[in-house]
Amino acid sequence: RADGVYKWFLVRGVPIMDASGKILKWFGTCTNINGLKLVEQELIKAKEKAEESDKLKTEFLAQMSHEIRTPLNIILGNAEYLNDSFCDKMDLDARNCFEGIDLASKRIIRTVDLILNVSELQTSGYIPDLRRVDLHSVILSKLYQEHQLSAKKKGLELIYTCKDKDANISADEYSITQVFANLIDNAIKYTEKGKVEILLEKNSTGAIIVKIKDTGIGMSTEFLPKVFDPFVQEEQGYTRSFDGNGLGLALVKNYCKINNAQIEIESKKNIGSTFRVTFSKG
Repeated sequence: RADGVYKWFLVRGVPIMDASGKILKWFGTCTNINGLKLVEQELIKAKEKAEESDKLKTEFLAQMSHEIRTPLNIILGNAEYLNDSFCDKMDLDARNCFEGIDLASKRIIRTVDLILNVSELQTSGYIPDLRRVDLHSVILSKLYQEHQLSAKKKGLELIYTCKDKDANISADEYSITQVFANLIDNAIKYTEKGKVEILLEKNSTGAIIVKIKDTGIGMSTEFLPKVFDPFVQEEQGYTRSFDGNGLGLALVKNYCKINNAQIEIESKKNIGSTFRVTFSKG
């Protein structure tokens, strides 16, 4: 243009030739695409800005995690030392105080971990390491042992039944461990009496199925469609009577997707819940 500003045009042309192949003239179109190119450039800038924002958010959360974890680990270490050193001299109230410090600190660490994991998934920062994993011996058996104490403290029976020990799957070990750790944690957390069952079996097609069943508070039919949404909890029970941030099941759903697994839930209020995770055969 005369003012020195360039504009974008899309030019298309085809030659008109005679019988000998000599070009006589050109026929074509010239379309002003300046508006489209400007929009495209704005979209590219917006994408780059969003990516930079995600990067900064991830770096910020990682730094905050470090800042929170470091003093908490010092508190936990010192509390454990004092507890071990003076346990025989403390009364019940003092021992309960130390147990409260331990539980509260670990709860904060778990919450930080959940926030970081969800953020990592949202920014596509998590890269799964898919390999053959023995679901029975490497994951479920260990989680069963790890959760025995927490179940016993609540007077609950924790049962693990493996109907087929040939349970090798292609999965990311870390994320699939988190799936079942969260489901078992929740089952124990929201069950006041009765039992929590872990069942590993295969269906008629050979697909591996893991069920986590509890006799806990359950969920209403109206709430079930929202159960895997982040930051969502059922008002009665889940928010008022129990601690939680509503991130655990959202993370479980995303981790199942990463591992090509399907998760389903059946639940009845005041009766209990059953989570079913199905892995494709092969």
